[in-house]
Amino acid sequence: MNREAVVDREIVVLSRKRRRGLIAPRRRQPSYLVTLTDSGKWLHAPGSDFLFAYVDSSWPPDVTAAVTKAFEKALGMSTTIKAAVLSTSGQTVVNGLYLLDQAAMTEAMNTIDGMGMTAVSQDTQQGSGTAVTINGEFFAAVLGGLGGDVAPLLTYLTTEMGDVQAQTKGSTVTSTFGTIIGLISVMPVLNVPVTSFQYVYSSASVSTWFVGVNCGSVEQQSYDYTYTTVEYNYSPTAP
Repeated sequence: MNREAVVDREIVVLSRKRRRGLIAPRRRQPSYLVTLTDSGKWLHAPGSDFLFAYVDSSWPPDVTAAVTKAFEKALGMSTTIKAAVLSTSGQTVVNGLYLLDQAAMTEAMNTIDGMGMTAVSQDTQQGSGTAVTINGEFFAAVLGGLGGDVAPLLTYLTTEMGDVQAQTKGSTVTSTFGTIIGLISVMPVLNVPVTSFQYVYSSASVSTWFVGVNCGSVEQQSYDYTYTTVEYNYSPTAP
């Protein structure tokens, strides 16, 4: 049998196996963004489905690999959380905007295997600054535990918060509004990655100020707003 005939025969066999489902199609790896800092890099999800991990340049290779793997596994959680919200509340989440209070969000999160609430806190941000600096201070507070410099992320954060802002403006906020932020941190000493999610939300009164802030503006303005952070730990049981 000549070489051309062998190749043709192999193609026919592979085609038959695919039709029978014997060869699974290759899964596309989830894409994400990487932003470099002076001492490491941020891994973050594209769009306003916020998920962050910080990889320090000084970490040993096994820790870096474990954090990256945990981050990649968590990329699909945004879809899972949105499906849980739709199932329990009937609400469709668009551009990262959630219109739920703490009880409703926790009800949705509790339907996800391995998800459990761990803490609730309330914070206030006040002062004066541009839209970019206001946004930067908010995310510096949220992402502070990961250890990376937030400044290199500001262009991304400002753009994506602008989408949340636009969606808020186009929605009827009757009670509360907020967004989900996923975090991959590293447990001290053990150097084990930990996956958690924060639901950060504010009252309807804050939304009036929020939609009035032009994310591209460089004008100074005063701000004084309060938000609640509900923390959920996620320990996936599936391999």
